[in-house]
Amino acid sequence: RTKTALTETQILSLPVISKDVASGLISNVHAVLGQSMNISLLSFDGSVFATDSMSTEGSKLPVVTLERARVQQWLATSQTTHYQLANDNQGQRELVILQPLAVWDKSVDTNRESKGTTEDLSGYKKVLLQISVSTTAIDQSVIVMRLILTIGMLIASSIAAALTLPLINVALRPLVEMEKVSSRIAAGALSLRLAEPSTQDEIGRLARSFNSMVARLEAAFARQKRFVADVSHELRTPLTGLGGSLEVLLLGADNGDEETTYRLMNGMYGEVERMQHLVTDLLALTRLDEGRMKLRLEAVAMSSLVDKVEKQIHGLIHGQEVCYQVPLDLPMLRGNVDQLCRVLLNIMENALKFTPSDGRVELVAYRECAEFVTLEVRDTGIGIEPEALPYVFDRFYRADPSRTRLSLQAGGSGLGLSIAKEIVEAHGGMIAISSLIGEGTTVTIRLPVASHGLVNGAST
Repeated sequence: RTKTALTETQILSLPVISKDVASGLISNVHAVLGQSMNISLLSFDGSVFATDSMSTEGSKLPVVTLERARVQQWLATSQTTHYQLANDNQGQRELVILQPLAVWDKSVDTNRESKGTTEDLSGYKKVLLQISVSTTAIDQSVIVMRLILTIGMLIASSIAAALTLPLINVALRPLVEMEKVSSRIAAGALSLRLAEPSTQDEIGRLARSFNSMVARLEAAFARQKRFVADVSHELRTPLTGLGGSLEVLLLGADNGDEETTYRLMNGMYGEVERMQHLVTDLLALTRLDEGRMKLRLEAVAMSSLVDKVEKQIHGLIHGQEVCYQVPLDLPMLRGNVDQLCRVLLNIMENALKFTPSDGRVELVAYRECAEFVTLEVRDTGIGIEPEALPYVFDRFYRADPSRTRLSLQAGGSGLGLSIAKEIVEAHGGMIAISSLIGEGTTVTIRLPVASHGLVNGAST
């Protein structure tokens, strides 16, 4: 009714409309907003002036009745929200909007109506308009949408599972095969190998690494099996000789002949030494594996080392020419004299075993550089096959599995070179081997020179 709209603060300051005036407003509001909305007029204390059910239109729309406390709460927070959700008398959810209105009361002064000024508000009364609209259609749409999304997600998950499971089975098939083959390998079938995929992915690399590991295990088991057979043979031979000699002595077959008795006793002593040598090698290998071999390092003269080797190797010579080329001005070595002597004896013994009686074995020493002295054991023996050279320092490995060696030479256990390698490396040195079939073999050892400050008895 005014030229300019009233503010909410102005409306709230007006007096409340009477119930008679409020009843006539329902149809007017419906004419503006439509018949699909539920209209109610409230006082500002929350009491109802008029609703659709009270109007002359006889509307049968559901009625939403708000509690007075709820209306008062809305009035306190009307600056932040103008709507809320509530249930009507039929239990349906509806969206409720509350809006304060200023209504011209004709019963006050008809002359003022014609003036239409905003300065005088005495002809206006306030009322609280409540408009409610059912949200059933929206709620049903949301429910249907949720149902559609749920069904869609289930269908999508089913399709994804149907497409993914075969792919997973295809991807895991190599792993399943690996598991089956590895189980058979674990049961002892070391000759089996995995089928290596042609791809360079993780599965392909895993298969190749696994096959390489099994190949090494198979080779290690084969060498160990061969070693057990060799040790059994080496022990059986002296034990058989010992048993026979003892039986002869016990039966008195020597007839008291001192020469026969001495020969038998000397043979038994040789067999005992042979077994003792084998047991010593096995014990040394065990100590090396457990790291219990401690080296007492000292300054070792090369000449004294060669003298000890020469004395102990004498009994192993069977016609071969043995030469020593050791300059007197060589520096002292840093090492353990007993262990270095053991290394040289093992290598010299191997050289004599595979060198014919008209052959030659040399021990040559020279200073290659300031830090090392080089020793070479050269022979003119039968040599080593090229394919066997990479493995001669492996434990339990023997280049002559059929025991095809020169006559008068006892078989070895395949431990000598591996023990020599461990001892040389424990001294901080290096060992290598080269050979030509029919021409001979050369074993090269490099040992560190003793420092001036080395104290006898230092241990590592």
